[in-house]
Formats: sequence, structure tokens, C-alpha cells
Amino acid sequence: MNLNTKLTSLLSVFIFFSIFYANAQDVTPVPVTISEVSNLEDTDRSYIFQNISVPGVDFLEVTSSNDHGHYAGNTKNSDGKIVGFTLINGEFTTYDVPESTQTAFYGFNNSGQAVGFYNDQNEKSHGVILQNGELKVFDFPTAAQTQPFGITETGQIVGDIFDEDNNIFGFIGDMVFNIPMATATYVDHINSSGIIVGSYEDMNKMYHGFIYQPDGTYQNITVPGILNIEYLFVNAINDDGVVVFRAKAEDDIERSYVLHPNKDPMELRFPGSVVTVLRDIDNNGKVVGYYDLPDGRRQGCLISPVQTLEAEKYSNVFMMDLNKGLNLISLPLETPTPLNAKSLAGMVGSTYVIELDAVRQKFVGWTPNAPNDGFQIDGGKGYIVHVPERRSLIFVGASWTNPFQAAAAPHISSFPTYNNTWAFMVSGTMKGTQDLDGFLVNVKNTRTNTVITTQIEDEYFAAATADLSFKNVVEVGDRIDVMVTNSLGEIASETYSFTVSQQNIENALMSINLEGIGKPKKNALLQNYPNPFNPETWIPYRITENELVSIDIFDATGTLIRQLSHGFKPAGFYQSRERAAYWDGKNSFGESVASGVYFYQLTTTSFQQTRRMIIIK
Repeated sequence: MNLNTKLTSLLSVFIFFSIFYANAQDVTPVPVTISEVSNLEDTDRSYIFQNISVPGVDFLEVTSSNDHGHYAGNTKNSDGKIVGFTLINGEFTTYDVPESTQTAFYGFNNSGQAVGFYNDQNEKSHGVILQNGELKVFDFPTAAQTQPFGITETGQIVGDIFDEDNNIFGFIGDMVFNIPMATATYVDHINSSGIIVGSYEDMNKMYHGFIYQPDGTYQNITVPGILNIEYLFVNAINDDGVVVFRAKAEDDIERSYVLHPNKDPMELRFPGSVVTVLRDIDNNGKVVGYYDLPDGRRQGCLISPVQTLEAEKYSNVFMMDLNKGLNLISLPLETPTPLNAKSLAGMVGSTYVIELDAVRQKFVGWTPNAPNDGFQIDGGKGYIVHVPERRSLIFVGASWTNPFQAAAAPHISSFPTYNNTWAFMVSGTMKGTQDLDGFLVNVKNTRTNTVITTQIEDEYFAAATADLSFKNVVEVGDRIDVMVTNSLGEIASETYSFTVSQQNIENALMSINLEGIGKPKKNALLQNYPNPFNPETWIPYRITENELVSIDIFDATGTLIRQLSHGFKPAGFYQSRERAAYWDGKNSFGESVASGVYFYQLTTTSFQQTRRMIIIK
């Protein structure tokens, strides 16, 4: 049975097992809830929801974006400390002020400048500006604490300051900003027209949002029908005057709203989320923020305005759970933006993705260390993912229209795995003495004699295997041999051996890093082949440095009968017939030598070794 047949059968089994393993919470199309919509025909009030995630990152607060589709915000490092990040063209970079208790970003402009603040060891806040990849401290003059929240395209910074008595004021550039009669004023954003948005606390400790016009007038922002507001913070306004704010009423979760000019506020909430917090809006009307999943993870979200019909098309919601370990899933809905291995890994929180490639009759693996985003995720296909903990997933998108894709969309969270390591990947990076692109990595399990071959790309490789009957493909203690060959099949490395550990089993992954590919660890003269031979043979060898190589042939009495000058050779493996030394079984006079035992000696400026060979006629 080929992979294509297996895959078709496997997807049919998905549906069969749904009766017994149904963890999906809802598979019925569910319209995205948007409250306070006064006119459903308004195209600027219809939205689609998309995920923003990074593989291996379970805490991603997207707090700002720019018009280029780049993001900034906050995440956690390995110690659980809050640090700032930027996500530019898919490249995720974190930033942390040394000796701080946390570093956070809240503003981001089209020039790639990010602003935020860090807390020192005394929990005092200081502003920071990310400029040309470096963090610079920004403290407002005379302020005890500074917390920037926005930056304009001209580099003007806005935010909040605290005096020595912990009184809170807003600031714009080098100017203090305060709402009259307010006990505290917070400034979050200013658009290109000079319109300022923020929040203030009145004499009765009540929160209000505000929009402040350049002429000095301002208007309040409230949520109609809600009086018991614990807090209300206005975070952003774009050049069209569309505002994003968030508020929390007593005994309720925090909720986020978008406010179009002359309209009522409208709540936007990522479907199925525990809570959604929206923080910014760009000049295309796209809103960004983050949401919490039922499993405790926090991911970013992008909410984009679209035509009503498109919003309705992509309004279906599918919620499911993955078990800890290996899972086999297919894409339940068509997402607004096609997924690839990287985006799927980020969304589901997996350590890798394996594609069941029926066309090439092999498995293809991807890990977050890959130099690219990996293969495209298609409907109607199965994918293997490994998750370190139980995961809750939310898919938002369109129902599949292709009958096969619709039938293959899972009705279960994951296929039962019986706790076996039925899929495994050996992945890593390699560096060599030459360009390794196109070279092959051969991974062999010496217990099962299974060999996986995959290609090196940008010094990265991922060799994946799986058993579709869900039987173990690897066990603790197995020896994994790894060898590199060039595009011609010639040996280009030593054989590296690794032992499968319990941790490898738990992760269903072995990560390795090899250097010096193409250069042997030591000089060696290897056994000729074939041996015995008649009339010709090849003499393989390895050299660690660039050397002048010669090979001498001696008879049993020690008499030199032939010298093979192999010339000046760079360090490497000379073992294939195309690269090894060749002897045609003749002496220096062109005469065929007699049967018997002969000796061959490799000589370089730094190495010499002799071996025996036999001619039989």
C-alpha cells in the first residue's frame, strides 16, 4: 500500500473514530459575534479573525503594529520574565534591558522604531526606544517614572509619567498633557492629524476614554449601557479616526471595542477565546492584540475589515483539543490566509510538523530551526504534530467546498496514538568546508536498519519517519548513525553515532548540530576495493589538510613496483571510485603483475600509512 492509499484510508478512519474520540467542541458553522452593530451592511464593521503566533512561544502579546504588517509586543523568556519583541517579515527578535525586572513594548511605527518601558530593580519605570536594533533609555525630564505607549512617524513619543507622589499625567513629546479636572491622565496614541486618544480618571474615581482634537476640544468615550466600569483604556486611533479601546465592568471579563466615527462602539472578540485584548489599529483598519486560549496559552490576533459576504464566509469556528505527544490532524477549515508548516506549528503549539507526502512517497519534516516557513498546509491532507502539553485549538475560517477536503476535515481532536513513538524526526544544522546545499543526510537506525535520506538546505536538515499503523519506529537505546554524502553520492563526512534517550522519545525528536562536514577528523588510508581483485582496484583515503598525495605499490619483498601520483588534494574524503586512487594492476613498465600479496602506502607531507591487498588471477 502506497502513502496515497494509506492517507486516504487514514482520513476515513478519522470519521470512524469520531464516535469514540470526539473531543471537538463544535463543528457547526458559528457566526462571529460582534455586538452593538447598528448597520450590518456597513463594510467597515465586518471583520475576519486570524491568528498571530510564533513556533515555540506560548505567550505572545501583540500590542502594536505598523502599516507594513510588522508587529511588536511582549513575550516571556525561559525564566518567565516579560521581554519585548518585534516580528518583522516573520523574524522574531526579543529585547531585554539588563538588570531589569521586565521590558515591554507598546508602540511601533513604520520606521521600525518601538517604544515601551522597563522596570528597574526598585520597580521604577523608565522609557526605552528601539532604534536600529538597539535599546536606548528615554526618561521624561523631571518625571520620577516614564511609561511611553506610542511613537509617531516623525519619532514623537507619547505616554504617561509619574511624579514623586505617584500622580499620573500624560505627555506628548516634551509637553505634559492633562485633561482638566482629572485626577489621572493616560495618553496612549496620537495620529498624523494630531488627534490624541487616552483615558482619564475623574474626581469620583470613574474612568473615561477621550478623543482630544488639535483645537483643544475633547469628547468622552464610553460603552453604552454599562455603568459599573472598573477601568477603560483607549489605546489607539488611526488616520481615519477609528479608535480601539478596552474596558472591564465589575464581575465581567475585560472586553475590547472598535469605535468608528459617528457609530456606537462594537465589541470584537476572537471566537472561542477566554478573553481578547485589542491594542492597536493601522491605517488600513486592521486591529491587532492578543487572546487567551482555554489551555492557558496567549497568542496574537489580527482582525481585518472586509466585505460582509467575505466575513460571513470565514465566520465558521472549530474548537478541538490535542493530546500531549504525537497527534495526527487535518485542517478543519479554510483559513483566510493559507497556512504553512511554520504558521501551523505556531498555532497548535507543536515542536514540529511532518507532512505525509504521497506524491514523493516519503515523509517531510519541519522544525522551528528551519531556514524557511516549510511546506503549505492543504485541506484534505493529514499532518503529524508533536505537542509538549495538552493543547486547545481554535480554527476560524470557511467551510471546505471540495467534497474530499470536507470529508477529511477532522471530527476528532487527534488520532489515538496508544502512547507509542510512531513518528520520529532527526533534525539539526550542519556546517562544512564547502557549500552543503544539495548534499544529502543519511540517517540510519542500526537496530531496524531503516534509512531516512533528506537534503540539506541552508545548513539545515530534517529527516522524518512514521508508521501509519501507529507502531514504534524508535526505542530508547537505539543507535542512530548519521552520514553526509554529496549530490553525486560520494561520502562527505564521518559516520556520527547517537544514542536515543528517554528525552528523545518523549519529544519524538533528536536534535543534532555537526560542524566540519567535508573535513575528516583524522587522516586515514582505507582498505582497497574490491579485495582480492583482478585486474583493477580503487584505494580510498581521507586527509585532514590540503596535501600533495602519492600512493606507492610494493611487492611482498618490499620492492617499489608502481607510484600513483594523486596530485595536490584539498582536505576531504576520497572514497568513491570517482575520487579514490585507481590502480590497474600494472607495474611502472605497463606490465600486469603476478598474483600474490602487495602493499600500498599513502604518503603526504604529514602522514604515512600502509595496507595490504591481494591480486588473484
